[in-house]
Amino acid sequence: MIINFIDCTESNHNDMDKVITYLNDYFNSLNIQTVRLKYSEMQIVKCSQCRACTQKKGEYPIDCVIKDDMNKTLKQIEEADAYVILADRNNLFTKNKVHEKVSERFVAYHYWPFGQRQSTPRKQSLEKSSILINYNTTQYFMNHSFYTSRLYMEQTSHSIGAKVLDWLAFTPKEDLILSYEDRLIAMADKLIESFKNKAS
Repeated sequence: MIINFIDCTESNHNDMDKVITYLNDYFNSLNIQTVRLKYSEMQIVKCSQCRACTQKKGEYPIDCVIKDDMNKTLKQIEEADAYVILADRNNLFTKNKVHEKVSERFVAYHYWPFGQRQSTPRKQSLEKSSILINYNTTQYFMNHSFYTSRLYMEQTSHSIGAKVLDWLAFTPKEDLILSYEDRLIAMADKLIESFKNKAS
């Protein structure tokens, strides 16, 4: 089993690194391979909306004509069996720019020939699974930033063909892992169990 951390955090947060390290160690202790795709450290440019990648039919994403790091990560995403999708939200009134840029480039997961009114997802069935983790420093429980963050992350998951099993938005804590440890393990176990059920 291979689990990808699709890390769309915009800022460098020690707290988010702690969460990823904790989950990574847990998966590795069960002999599960992990790959972290940290998009803020990659050369990823904004989508030019040329739609060249959307013209061919097929189940798999089409390589982008832009020669940056995205095509490589699309292959790594396809090789994975499940996903932990992570993003942060630090302002009530602006989007996470990294996640926005990555999600736009995931248009490669859509078939949208010129003349067709709307796109069609290449992954018609959600055969893989994901969990979503959002680090939200806006401090307001269940406000607009929590709702929109979840919506964008769900769209990312569905684009890559993964069913969302669970979602967690956490805020800064003095002892973060201790505060969320049980919840993180429960989410990780859901991801593992989902893969086992599909494999059996």
